[in-house]
Amino acid sequence: MHDLLPGETEKWQSAEQILASVAKLYGYREIRPPVIEERALFERSIGTSSDIISKEIYCFQDRKGRNLALRPEGTASVVRAFVESELSHRKKITRLYYYGQMFRYDRPQKGRYRQFYQFGVELLGGTHPYFDGEVMEMLDAMLKKLNVPDHFFSINTLGCTECKNRYTEIIRDRLSGKRDSLCPDCNVRLETAPLRILDCKSSQCRETAKTAPGITEILCEECRSHFGQVQEYLLKAGIPFKVQPSLVRGLDYYTRTVFELYVKDDENAVAAGGRYDTLVKDLGGPDIPSVGFAIGMERLISLLEESTEKPPAPVYCIFMGREAQLKGIEIVSSLRNAGLMTVTDYEDRGLKGHLKEADRAGAKWCIILGELEMDKNEIVVKNMVTGQQQNVPVDDCVKRLKELVNA
Repeated sequence: MHDLLPGETEKWQSAEQILASVAKLYGYREIRPPVIEERALFERSIGTSSDIISKEIYCFQDRKGRNLALRPEGTASVVRAFVESELSHRKKITRLYYYGQMFRYDRPQKGRYRQFYQFGVELLGGTHPYFDGEVMEMLDAMLKKLNVPDHFFSINTLGCTECKNRYTEIIRDRLSGKRDSLCPDCNVRLETAPLRILDCKSSQCRETAKTAPGITEILCEECRSHFGQVQEYLLKAGIPFKVQPSLVRGLDYYTRTVFELYVKDDENAVAAGGRYDTLVKDLGGPDIPSVGFAIGMERLISLLEESTEKPPAPVYCIFMGREAQLKGIEIVSSLRNAGLMTVTDYEDRGLKGHLKEADRAGAKWCIILGELEMDKNEIVVKNMVTGQQQNVPVDDCVKRLKELVNA
């Protein structure tokens, strides 16, 4: 896990604001589910045989003996909240976005941590394949807004539940005689989740999986039409993509469209998603088809240019002596109420030391109030860049500083 320090956080905040602004442009509203859920929620949605549940989930029992887990992904929590609230009773499409920490006991590597952040969207209630295209178009718009060039989509279809089940059995039958060519994990997957063999990181497993037919060869006519219309939308919208027959994603709830977003020369996906037409019903809600995606924020941030924007310069206040410090409490409060970023230092040090602190803080303007100024009911306003200073009546200091700062 890692800390986000000042200097980094500003870059993250800028990206977060852009992602949220694009989501709102497409009609999405924010939802904030809790970080802790019942473990069973993720077992039902992601699948007990998935690596996330079998190897990576952070789980524990609370004092009442309930089996809980830190959320490893966001979709299951959003759908659970959707089902439990009045949102699922509305007879209309619901568009939601979320942002927050996820947790997986994964192998740490560049851009991957055990506590990580995701920005995700879920469109609940849309049946038409153009909705799949629209969420990818929104993701494309987000990266364009963030000035991330050379990105493209890998897409595939898993078919409806019937097609997916039929294809699962085909993969199991074709590869059952080739166990020696599969890694230990894929030998287990052959029994529990054969489709995940197609997505194994082992090059030997990938080569073995190529001997199996592609899913497009066994799709029903409806699924074939659905996938064709998704591609039709992407072509019409001018969004770069390529069909990747081995793309299956690692979560059980996906049906039909699945996709990943890559940036040129980067082997790791920045974002991924797809359609999940049965998940809402599987979690106790109505039969509502849905589609969405999640962005891995660590990987996204690593692609962004370093910000050249400097943090705002504060007004630095120096108050010399107890009486000046007491008066300073009022002055600082007035400056902040006027919207001016203001910092001060109440430590006992000489004027020279205070000015050094003001310089370290990056202040452009500094105000000084000591015994002499108190007697005159004035403050000294000093320009830290030019060294010029002026005396201003205390009652006028807020107005004068606003003029100087905004000049």
